[in-house]
Amino acid sequence: MFGISQLAGPPHLSASSQDAADSAAGATSVLGFRGIISDLGVPGCLLIFAMFLFRPNLFGQVLAPAGLVLALAAAGIEIRSRRAKPVSGPPLRLLYLVPILLGLADAWRMARYFVIAPELIRTAAQNLAITGGTLIAVIVVCRNVRIRLALGRAFVLIIFLFSASYVVTVLMWAIGGIGSGAYSSFRVPGGLGTQTVYFPMTITSSSHSLFGADLPRFCGLGREPGWIGMYCAAAYFMSGMVGIRNKLLKATLIFGIIGSISTSGFVVFVVVLVYEMFFRARPDATASSSLLRRVVGVAGLGVAIWAAIYAPFLGLSEKGARDVSSVYDRTAQTETGLQALYENPFWGLGPETRGVGINLVSEIANGLISPVLMALALLLPALIQGRARQGHAVVFVLFLTLLTAQPPWASTWVYVLAVMSYACRDLTRVQVDQVTAGPMWHRPVSTTSDRGGTE
Repeated sequence: MFGISQLAGPPHLSASSQDAADSAAGATSVLGFRGIISDLGVPGCLLIFAMFLFRPNLFGQVLAPAGLVLALAAAGIEIRSRRAKPVSGPPLRLLYLVPILLGLADAWRMARYFVIAPELIRTAAQNLAITGGTLIAVIVVCRNVRIRLALGRAFVLIIFLFSASYVVTVLMWAIGGIGSGAYSSFRVPGGLGTQTVYFPMTITSSSHSLFGADLPRFCGLGREPGWIGMYCAAAYFMSGMVGIRNKLLKATLIFGIIGSISTSGFVVFVVVLVYEMFFRARPDATASSSLLRRVVGVAGLGVAIWAAIYAPFLGLSEKGARDVSSVYDRTAQTETGLQALYENPFWGLGPETRGVGINLVSEIANGLISPVLMALALLLPALIQGRARQGHAVVFVLFLTLLTAQPPWASTWVYVLAVMSYACRDLTRVQVDQVTAGPMWHRPVSTTSDRGGTE
């Protein structure tokens, strides 16, 4: 299961350029761990290490400023290296919309805090610096085509390794009983307390009974299971974008979604999977085949909705019966946001609701401007592009998760993942002659758009 050096293949190209790319396939080596690390270089490795230090990940509650330092160092090293070598791609100017919009959301929050809760201005300013600075650093590094592809592959493989570790832990629990394989523990600052590590590297928050068997609840690198469910879904859809198309990897990621026992993770994955299979525009499809595919997709969407509500253990109905407090908290905060939308959408409901924000809808209690700007930070680059493309499935996973189930504010790595997804999808349509030859060389990126024309 862990022999995955053959999982990473060349990046996916559009249909119109596949024939030309196939002729160069023999010259493209299969990328394993050593290749990924080599392509990441020092800047990419710093960003991957920083991933664990940002919210909503394991150490992000306290160590996010350290993550910002690493991200800025990565950008500085990359800029310095460009003095000797030209960059391997044009600027990703459109992606600067993400930090700009999030910065405006934080500026609005600080203005509101100035009136109702001055003691919270420092927190909002800190998040503005951490999230904005990190995103700008990531965009700078992702201008390097080689590093941007390696970052996407590294993320997918890291989430796969966590998921594969969870599979091993489940097998050990099934054979040796609950708690088998525990070998270490460590204290996570910021409220999580002591976490136990199970062989080989599984972190779990609790155990739950599933079909009569007690299973560990998968947390991975997230501070709670819902985040790793989102990461597994995002990695599933990102894998094809970065040339990793192994079926075992995808099956393991699905097992990770199930192991998180996160209803939101399961529901979002199913909905986006149906969209990706049946509703995403495809440039080589005829009008009749597109219509037929969408008709089938409507039926598939009906099945997805049924599964989202009634699926054993992961459906919404089961969630309501199994975890009453979690459902109540999300429902109550969502209703507060809807109340604010009705009573005072611009300003929100006042200082008594400053602690809400469990999803984008509940954020309306802090004023409509902030959640709208955060949603646009995720979606506006896709809207500007026009018709949906392959890479948008990852962004839809992130958006739907924040819309329904997870806090959108200060979740820095979620927005970093959106930037990485857009960058890997190559917003600027990198031309062959703009890619540096030699050590920076990659297989040529297609210049054919997903609308069937050229750009």
